[in-house]
Amino acid sequence: MKFAEFDQYSEDLLMAQYGVSEIITHELMKGEVREDFLISTLESCSDPKPKLVKGTVSDGQHDAGQLDIILCRPHAHLRRLGSQCFVEKNDALCVIEVKGNCTGRDLRKAEKKAVMIQNLQGQRVPQYGVVCYKVDLELKTIMGRFGYSYDVANSTYFDNSTIPNEAEADWRKIDYPNLDFFVSLEDGKKVFLRKYEMSPGKFRFIRAVKSPLIKELFSMMRSLWIPANQAPVP
Repeated sequence: MKFAEFDQYSEDLLMAQYGVSEIITHELMKGEVREDFLISTLESCSDPKPKLVKGTVSDGQHDAGQLDIILCRPHAHLRRLGSQCFVEKNDALCVIEVKGNCTGRDLRKAEKKAVMIQNLQGQRVPQYGVVCYKVDLELKTIMGRFGYSYDVANSTYFDNSTIPNEAEADWRKIDYPNLDFFVSLEDGKKVFLRKYEMSPGKFRFIRAVKSPLIKELFSMMRSLWIPANQAPVP
């Protein structure tokens, strides 16, 4: 119970900061302030703190353009230019795009960015996803685009790929197959969707239902950071 209280406090504080930052009229500055606060919140999920930076991921020849938050390997060689970092693709564990009010256009752009990062040269591919405070889509639309159908009778969402003997041709299409996760913190549209491999080469999204939702985000960050932190330095 006490742990849940801490997580709920973190989530409420994050959403309160989002609301307070609305007074900032300069959109770029407002975005920077929100990203910085999210970074400080995510840093609380582990000790030592996860190595979180802003900048871009590169293979030395090409880069993915401006990225909001990059989770780096503990011993990553970071090339800093002011507050921005050039991160080698192999040193990036996860990339988070932060959206104030996520739209369908934002998700399509994120899908393209995920493909761009995958196509950079390197042995490892960082996870890539979106965290938004609000979302300019109905929950039913969001779930549908990540492969879920709605059961009107039971008022629940389901993925028909989990139905025994359901033909793969009848599985609902996923609109953003290259995203690894999508998080909405908005009341009434709280959702955490994370990609998983159901069988070799076949991926779907599982919906986390624990509350507070930020607990799932903390858990994901730890699952990436702690194993990397324990790995031997090459």
